[in-house]
Amino acid sequence: MIERKNETLWVEKYRPKTLDDCILPKKIKEDLQAFIEKGDIPNLIFHSRTSGVGKTTVARALVDQLGYDVLFINASLENGIDVLRNKIATFASTVSLVASKKCVILDEADQLSQAMQPALRGFIEQFSTNVRFIFTCNYVNKLLPAILSRCAVIDFNIPSAERKELMKMSLARVEYILRNEGKEYNQKAVAKVLVAHFPDLRRTINDLARYS
Repeated sequence: MIERKNETLWVEKYRPKTLDDCILPKKIKEDLQAFIEKGDIPNLIFHSRTSGVGKTTVARALVDQLGYDVLFINASLENGIDVLRNKIATFASTVSLVASKKCVILDEADQLSQAMQPALRGFIEQFSTNVRFIFTCNYVNKLLPAILSRCAVIDFNIPSAERKELMKMSLARVEYILRNEGKEYNQKAVAKVLVAHFPDLRRTINDLARYS
């Protein structure tokens, strides 16, 4: 686990940088690892009704490991057609000096406007040779079928058979954070916070930081 030395927010300081560090169901991790081994990804949609399960973290880790040039857009704040015409078009059409391929991460993509989505479909095709798109969202049904059909859709909801193991891994992660921050803690109390919020690890970490 790599920490960001100058970061004070725990959730950012200990955000995983690689796929190996991400706590995920086995099938999802295997599928994503196969992309890394191949050296490329298709256009992707990461979705889950639950927040804080790692969709954005995984997207960032994936493109970092592949060495892509990245444009990150929070679609809850920037969701109009002007963003497509200006930021995305400029990014996609310019030559990268540091990477052979580029990726646009559209976080909270279910907030994209209905005007932007049809135009975005055309961009996905136009720049398919060198640009990939990753959409993260809670409500995948808010994305147009034309976008869904152009992406590999990955459901981040946790299978019931894996909940116990992933909870153990999450507990080990937050205990590591507490120890590294020099905080004394009661394991049962920490486990209680984790169980209350699981699988939202982000909220668990934020609450433990606040309690500490």
